[in-house]
Amino acid sequence: MADAAALQPVNQSLPAPIWTRETLSEAAEQLKVKDPALASLIEEHGAPDSLLFKGSRNLFGSLARSIVYQQLATTAADKIFGRILQACKCAFAEDGWDKVELEDLTPASVLAVPVTELRAAGLSTRKAEYMTGIAEAFAAGQLTDESLVGMDEATLSAELIKLRGIGQWSIDMFAMFRLGRPNVLPVGDLGVRRGMQTLYKLKGLPEAKEMQEIAVAWEPYRSLGTYLMWRVLTVKAASPGKKKARAAVPTI
Repeated sequence: MADAAALQPVNQSLPAPIWTRETLSEAAEQLKVKDPALASLIEEHGAPDSLLFKGSRNLFGSLARSIVYQQLATTAADKIFGRILQACKCAFAEDGWDKVELEDLTPASVLAVPVTELRAAGLSTRKAEYMTGIAEAFAAGQLTDESLVGMDEATLSAELIKLRGIGQWSIDMFAMFRLGRPNVLPVGDLGVRRGMQTLYKLKGLPEAKEMQEIAVAWEPYRSLGTYLMWRVLTVKAASPGKKKARAAVPTI
């Protein structure tokens, strides 16, 4: 469990995310009443710390990292990301990339590394171009941590979708896990669709409209409902006769 100090924003000039342990617990209690189908999941998993802010408020670093992890197994992406941090001369602890001070991963530090060196670290040519493109947008002031925090959902999507390599799924995960937004529903996420199909005993995978209709009961805490849909899959996988469940929560 993260301690209270770890939940404080590094950049104190930015607004704190809305989720705290208290607000998450309150939301969980409300969802148990508003959608009884979630009650047993909430009793088992509680209010998830993964929705809380736990470290750097370097939003550029978070977006750059999301590029690395796209369509890769976490273990492989961890190694590549660690090599990129080394190439960018970021300081991090010997026990792994996750101890890195992401404040060191800046647009300038990325732009100082040739694309060939990013490729040597394990990025594809396209991903290297995506990462430098994001760095250029931040370096030019088109995006800042402060502006991203202040955007509403529609504006956030409209601005980030302009970045090559950033799609709506990445935007939704960024809003949930980095901005602490409480009401995100990633209708394109296969895990959420499968979770809904299983929990609500739907005949097929729900499309966006049906997902939105189901999630009306979760408002204004759809991010918590989304998290619980991933947990539906781990519960199903952990049922008798099945192999040990793997966490279905995305890495972002």
